[in-house]
Amino acid sequence: MRKTLLAAGLLAGAAALTGCTADTAPQTTPQAAQKATAEAATAKPSPDVTQETATEETPAPVALEVDGTLLAAGAINEQGDLLLPLVETGEALGWQADSETTQEETQAKRVITLEKDESRITVSWTVSDNTTKGITWQKDGLLIPVDTRITTMNDVVYVPAAFFEEAMDVRVSETETGVSVVPAEPEETPETTEQAGENG
Repeated sequence: MRKTLLAAGLLAGAAALTGCTADTAPQTTPQAAQKATAEAATAKPSPDVTQETATEETPAPVALEVDGTLLAAGAINEQGDLLLPLVETGEALGWQADSETTQEETQAKRVITLEKDESRITVSWTVSDNTTKGITWQKDGLLIPVDTRITTMNDVVYVPAAFFEEAMDVRVSETETGVSVVPAEPEETPETTEQAGENG
């Protein structure tokens, strides 16, 4: 009887040490759980598992020559539209540029003013949650009849090439080496009847 009790006590002690009982599976100790978690965290992912990262494609700059001067900030083709740097192109054409930014709670309002001789061009827009809205541009108080569009890339503000053609009276053309912007040639005025008579 004493041997039977001793054997039962030894079995109970062994079961307690190993975490096993007659009718349960092995139990995991807190230390073992932490070790398993650490091993899982440091385990390398399977070669078959790949992670996709979202990449934004930025348009490559195109060489931009304005009135014979090659600018550091090039033109860009974005979604099929030709865009030119607003301030840099304006200054190369002899316009004096001034920029102002006003922060209003969750949005920022930007205004760029270009002045030359007696003319004044104002471009203003609002940026909220990385979205540009409320774009307006005027020349001498009149709206410039060009679809409003603004893109900012590397702190350079870009607007459509048509903006410069309409607001600054220039000619924009694509060449083999890039984009060329030159002042528009003055239109020849037709001779009047009196001038024709004097020349004749």
